[in-house]
Amino acid sequence: MPDHDTLRAGAVRTLTEVVAGDVGEVRGARSRELPSVHLYTPSADPSGMGEHMRCLAQQYVRDGRRVTLMYWANDNAERMFAPAEASGVRLVRLPHPRDPRFAACIADDLRRHPSDVFHVHVGSGRENWDGARAAAVVGVPAIVQTLHLPWLVHDRRKADSVLAALEPVDRVITVSRRQRATYEKIGVSPRRMVTVPNGVLSRASSPGRAAARRALGLDPGQPVVMTVGRLAVMKGQCHLVDAAPLLLRRFPDLAVVLIGDGHLRGALADQAERLRVSHAVRLVGHRADARGLLDAADVFAMPSRHEGMPLAVLEAMDAGLPVVGTRVIGTSEAVADGITGRLVPPRRPAALAEAIEELLGDAVLRRRMGAAGRRRHAELFTASRMARRTAAVYDEVLARAATAG
Repeated sequence: MPDHDTLRAGAVRTLTEVVAGDVGEVRGARSRELPSVHLYTPSADPSGMGEHMRCLAQQYVRDGRRVTLMYWANDNAERMFAPAEASGVRLVRLPHPRDPRFAACIADDLRRHPSDVFHVHVGSGRENWDGARAAAVVGVPAIVQTLHLPWLVHDRRKADSVLAALEPVDRVITVSRRQRATYEKIGVSPRRMVTVPNGVLSRASSPGRAAARRALGLDPGQPVVMTVGRLAVMKGQCHLVDAAPLLLRRFPDLAVVLIGDGHLRGALADQAERLRVSHAVRLVGHRADARGLLDAADVFAMPSRHEGMPLAVLEAMDAGLPVVGTRVIGTSEAVADGITGRLVPPRRPAALAEAIEELLGDAVLRRRMGAAGRRRHAELFTASRMARRTAAVYDEVLARAATAG
């Protein structure tokens, strides 16, 4: 089997005619100080992945790095990334990934604004759209790719497309250990991968319980379960809605608050109506102040069917909330079962309801688990830790490239 350098060279040749340029000139123009970085995603809805990227960008700017954030310009991505410009991050808006100019735009920007590192961010790896190849042709010394979701597809042809997309990549980052195992299973070499768990910034301030509840129209004393995330199948909000009738038997004034938007909003509203729990289920949509609104909750629920490493869980831990999550990739590595919350099987509304009911009924247990979650976030899942470990990956690849050169 050819080694990685041979594979990368072959991958580079496939785009040479599209983005050919003066590679030597680009390399010579790069900063000799802290490595500069292009953070890139072609995602139509960056969501948690975009928050991860924005967090890296802000941390690196504080360190004194030159940072470019490159993305397909659509409403979701613009809402996510545009605020980063105020902190000194340079933004590059790309055309649609299927636009013939897409790869050329990436290469052209890298020629005019050279970076030491081109860091690709994708969900499962199928949506790379030749960004890494364009960077390789231009001569970026270090190409790194973070995969944010596990590989759960059984079609071998689709797995082969992921392996092809990874050919020009020097180092692959996964965000949880069990997620990494799914890529080893389809043939990504363990030696090419490193796990860097997600991290989130601690909240600078919070409104407090009373103010957060007023903002959501909730009563001061009613029990509140909250979840935050895109309204999508993988997030499993339908199972939380299914759990609502069971919880209402003991807690008739319960509020189940779903923060986030997505294509399932109408279906979830219909489901709540069908189950006669519309009075309890609150679909409040996207909220820019979601982290502050966590103060309104007694329990945070994450009923996902699968994850990579859910930022919403880390944010809930930082807010001091006990978390009831599903025993799936990512969540099971963030939540310490019995210490910071409870883990239950996915797609099991009855088990979800039982764990939530236990916590709603025991304020002492909630406080103890919430405090443990806050400590666990501070020890393992901070933004600075994530940025530091990611930067170490850059340094490793650049050192190897310098030796090889």
